[in-house]
Amino acid sequence: MRKDIGERIRRMRETQELTRDEVSRLAGLGADRLAALEEGREVPSIGVVIKLSRVLGSKLGGLLHGGAVASEALTVCRAGEVGVGYDQGDTDQGYTYRSLTRPGTPGHGMEPFLLTFDPRANDARPLAHDGQEFVYVLEGEIELFHDGQRHTLRQGDSAYLDATRPHLFRGLGERPSRMLAVVWSAG
Repeated sequence: MRKDIGERIRRMRETQELTRDEVSRLAGLGADRLAALEEGREVPSIGVVIKLSRVLGSKLGGLLHGGAVASEALTVCRAGEVGVGYDQGDTDQGYTYRSLTRPGTPGHGMEPFLLTFDPRANDARPLAHDGQEFVYVLEGEIELFHDGQRHTLRQGDSAYLDATRPHLFRGLGERPSRMLAVVWSAG
């Protein structure tokens, strides 16, 4: 799955005859980082996918899942269904994520994810991107930095935030923490 996202980013960039430098500058990424994403050597965080989708004129789901394959009126995703729940590798934000919706469903304005935080990861930097987020802690403790303020979220806690302001989530404790995140982006 990691390589699929990178290939879609590269294809969309090349189709629009944009250079890596142009896309990097517009998305606020280094050209080396964009190359690593396109080649599948790194996994983009959800915020980076949102930034790239804006630059490349795609919806978030377009970069994550590719083309449309299902009705937008109702989408039911069964556990173990092919194409649902692919785990992405470690991101530079200290988490792995799994999309919780069927790939390619048109018309979705929200994208649900299951995030798993590595408590040893502590070098991530706050990131801002288009949209809003709702998060719900399933297990463990998560530290949320939002717009200069720090909050500790525990199992059962939730937060709704403006993602255009710098924010960062970080796992606390000795064991991985898990969180449901629903991201809405206007694109």
